[in-house]
Amino acid sequence: MDLKQVLDAPSVLLVDNTYAGLKDTAFSNYLLAEMIGSPVDAVSSFICNGQIRGIAFKQDFWTLVTDIVKHDPEFESYAAALFDSAACERRQSLSSEAADFHEAVVKLLCDLLLSGGSCECLGGRRSDVVAYSRERQQRLKLLFRTKIEPYYNLDSGETLEICCGNGMATAVLHDMGYDVFALDSDKCAVCEGLFHGALQREQTAVLDARHLSEYEFDRYHEFRSVVGFMLGAIYEFNKTDWRKILSQAVGIINDGLFLFTVQKKEEVDFIEKTMQGFDIKGQVLDNRDAASIYDQWVYVGFKDAVSQLRRDRA
Repeated sequence: MDLKQVLDAPSVLLVDNTYAGLKDTAFSNYLLAEMIGSPVDAVSSFICNGQIRGIAFKQDFWTLVTDIVKHDPEFESYAAALFDSAACERRQSLSSEAADFHEAVVKLLCDLLLSGGSCECLGGRRSDVVAYSRERQQRLKLLFRTKIEPYYNLDSGETLEICCGNGMATAVLHDMGYDVFALDSDKCAVCEGLFHGALQREQTAVLDARHLSEYEFDRYHEFRSVVGFMLGAIYEFNKTDWRKILSQAVGIINDGLFLFTVQKKEEVDFIEKTMQGFDIKGQVLDNRDAASIYDQWVYVGFKDAVSQLRRDRA
């Protein structure tokens, strides 16, 4: 679904231009309450599983208000009141799967980044040659073909990539046929990746991986693996943050595989020890190459839902 095509509009504004910002529906509900009874040119509601999960209204331009990032039981009543009170001839209700509507909102947020509507790096994007190391990408493909794919199954479902940066590694995963949803908190890096096509608009979000559990990705995705390439740098002063990130990664899948790469041995040792503390079995792979600084050490771990259930009941 493309919301601009559905609404036949060159652009659609969101009540907040960040994924994290859309989680807080307090302002959304306030705006809808203020709009009830106001003159509008057109209104459209988006119905998912019998509930209004988004409403768009036009006053010179289209504005979309939604609770698809974080469900709010009160949102639907405000949205329905606006839809019913709108005195306009152009009125429509559109039904879709919640996952499809969520994907459309993600795509719209990425379009805002690319257009410069929510990112200021428009004039400072690096060239493809400067932004992406082809040597690193070839080494990652070799890593997967020789040390990962022959022994571990990464092809059983969606993959969540945390700390994706500009998508240098994401592009490799896409080339190899993996279904990847990528996250990073650096909007300029994400913007660069979208611009060069390394990141896909419908599968990318600007989001701090320390707060994954605050969102509802399990409603729209069934991740079977979590990956992160060149995590770090991991120092003593930021280990609390990295423990939080790894904890959130563990919590987002019921069973599956974790794959993280770093530059230094002490970083991969920290990851292994931290994951052990979360009852994740894993091992460290030596991927050193004197000609490169990237992905020198690899951690691979597993989470087994059945075993975890038994531990929880013990």
